[in-house]
Amino acid sequence: MVRITEYLSSKRNLYYEEVIKIRKFFAIFLVVVSTMVFSACSNNTDIPKSLSKEGVAPYELSESDTYLLESLGLEKDTNIVSFKAPKTAKSLKVNVYTLKDDDTWSVMGGGQVLLGPDANPDDSLEGTFAMILKDNYAVDFNINTTGMASYKTDTLDVDYEILASSIGFLTDFQKIEINKEIPVAIMIYDGGSSMKSFAMEDFFSPSRFKEMDLVQAVTLTFTDENH
Repeated sequence: MVRITEYLSSKRNLYYEEVIKIRKFFAIFLVVVSTMVFSACSNNTDIPKSLSKEGVAPYELSESDTYLLESLGLEKDTNIVSFKAPKTAKSLKVNVYTLKDDDTWSVMGGGQVLLGPDANPDDSLEGTFAMILKDNYAVDFNINTTGMASYKTDTLDVDYEILASSIGFLTDFQKIEINKEIPVAIMIYDGGSSMKSFAMEDFFSPSRFKEMDLVQAVTLTFTDENH
């Protein structure tokens, strides 16, 4: 009887974990889809407009989007960015990094969308990038432009206790330079009791994170290569 009870309890816990995962996926999906639907309804004052100039910027959530994220406790784990690329941009590449002991970045996952060889001359990369931080330091993300593409990274096994963390997302408009990475998220975890402050630009000077136990970063790169 004890073994049966333990087995049922284990199955129930796995079920609840899957439900939580599904809720998170559903929430981020709704937010991204709402961008697609709302973009055609410019007469609604509660709906954020797409970028008017080329660049990337934090996506301005509508009241309903904000309420949805807060209701599910995802507002601190979700990062949504609007982008409008120059006509010369043929692809958008996303890289998710971890920082190695030698202060260099190592790719742990990523994804890419292309305009494709059949794209019209007037076509451009414009839309939203949405990411959500998952358990065990995994990152799931969606790219919503001419279509929607979804990706996820593997989890990380950490053999030390994390006591402090700092999650930073893009907060200001950034111009797009073709073939140059734009950091949009930096996640820092440490076993100490305090945490320094870091800027998004510190991605380009990774030695500044030297004393931190685990550092992750997410970047967007608009390239002129259609492959």
